[in-house]
Amino acid sequence: MVIDILFPNEILLHIDNVISTETRVVIELFSVQPTAACPRCQRESARQHSHYYRFPADLPLVGSPVRLQIRVRRFFCDNEICQKRTFAEQFLSLLAKRARRTYRLTSLLEQIAFEVSAESGARILSWMGAMVSPDSLLRLVRTIPESEVKTPRVLGVDDWAKKKGQSYGTILVNLETHQVVDILPDRSAETITKWLQEHPGVEVISRDRGTDYIRGVTDGAPNAIQIADRWHLLKNLREAVEALLADKPVCLKAAANKLETHQTEPATNETAASVDVSGIEAAGAMSENSTPLLTQAEARKQARHTRKQERFDLVHKMHEQGFSGREISRQMKMSARTVKQYLQADSCRFYPEGVRRGNSKLDAYQSYLEERWQAGCHNATRLWREICQQGFDGSRGLVANWAAAERKLLPKANKRGKRAPAPRKIIPWSIGRTAWLLVKRDADLDQEEKHALERVKQADHMVTYAYQLVQTFQEMVREQQVEKLIPWLNDVATSGIVALVSFANGVRRDMAAVKNALSLPWSNGQTEGQVNRLKFIKRQMYGRANFDLFRRRVLGYPTGRCSPAFT
Repeated sequence: MVIDILFPNEILLHIDNVISTETRVVIELFSVQPTAACPRCQRESARQHSHYYRFPADLPLVGSPVRLQIRVRRFFCDNEICQKRTFAEQFLSLLAKRARRTYRLTSLLEQIAFEVSAESGARILSWMGAMVSPDSLLRLVRTIPESEVKTPRVLGVDDWAKKKGQSYGTILVNLETHQVVDILPDRSAETITKWLQEHPGVEVISRDRGTDYIRGVTDGAPNAIQIADRWHLLKNLREAVEALLADKPVCLKAAANKLETHQTEPATNETAASVDVSGIEAAGAMSENSTPLLTQAEARKQARHTRKQERFDLVHKMHEQGFSGREISRQMKMSARTVKQYLQADSCRFYPEGVRRGNSKLDAYQSYLEERWQAGCHNATRLWREICQQGFDGSRGLVANWAAAERKLLPKANKRGKRAPAPRKIIPWSIGRTAWLLVKRDADLDQEEKHALERVKQADHMVTYAYQLVQTFQEMVREQQVEKLIPWLNDVATSGIVALVSFANGVRRDMAAVKNALSLPWSNGQTEGQVNRLKFIKRQMYGRANFDLFRRRVLGYPTGRCSPAFT
């Protein structure tokens, strides 16, 4: 029977009529039960007082909204001691008291409200035939009771950005069940401590290496085993390599100098210096013999470099005189982070010239363009049409900008109208790109990157030693060789490489957690995945992301929540 499929059997509903219009489907129903129970005294009554109609919404049918028209009878209560004189029959297996929607429609709305944003959910439901406003979906999310939080045995702790670089929160994940336990409005030590004290029983905590998390976890769960996240260890190591290369502009230029001869054996310090610095020395000799006129842009750039160098020297001078970093920051009106970077650096860092940030669509066609340019084709439109035939889908402007930069490198024509071949300008690699050469495993490098790595190592013997230390630490973390940690720290301490020494000092301060990271299987990988999901939800909410609503969306639809049974 159709009635048995559409509605619960126990309430004995009967379909009296079905009215279909262009806008909706109306199903007229009434109950065939002879009696009804009083909701207060539970006594059955068959004496009818009157009737009225309820019009709840139900699941859509073939893309059309469905409205139920239920004939509700009102009965007399014949129990003399009951306070109710009359009562209306209820259909609690189908919808709640005074509800405007059936349980199954409400359940559908709740799940869609949790899975997508309110605006998107309202549009999806309108296509299905269930008309509901975005605000109604938001109210549903807020009215659903949360699941009871069970204290996890293994907890992952990490931060997430409310507004990147300005405000952050904390996410807590059960690493055994891969479920978000809670999200906190900030990442302060006090908030972490309070949550852990309110949820005793956490045995293992995998955390970020931030000082606030270290202090919060130590105070809130002093008996828990702390694990420093291995991904963050490797990230901090790469940042140390970037700090090292920031003082090595010769290495950045050597990585980009493809014309240099690749040597199979490592060069000595004197040879490396003579090979790689020769171009710089020659440029210096030319500048001493002649004083070329500077353009306005070059003059402004030189003035900026001079001011930066003066501030760098002044910071070091004040530090030698006994001023603390905080006092220098206050007097110089500089950020504490910049002062710290200045004090850790051996020389003033300048951004390398000509470094391009990010990838370009032209990268795949760079070799072809250079070949055609050297062959004498300097027409940007023609070059653009040629690479379009090879699959290039970018604009002509990209090729035109590239050709304009190349055209500036062409020498002026001599008296006979011929141009001499122009030496190509070497654009240094960015610090981040060069750092990946030292961090990646040799098996993961392609042939061009291997040649670039050899050039970088030949340019500076300290970078060669740093490369060996970095690769040793990477292997130690990947293979979880905890017994090699102390010897590695001792080697770094005697290396004289300031950036790696600073990284090693941080490892020493968090020694117990780092050792646990190299000996236990837990990590923050699952937590990072939940952070990625959190970011997706935050971007879905179209500015409606108040913290209470956002928290409910991240925690997800309550586990085990279901409507009263109906079939």
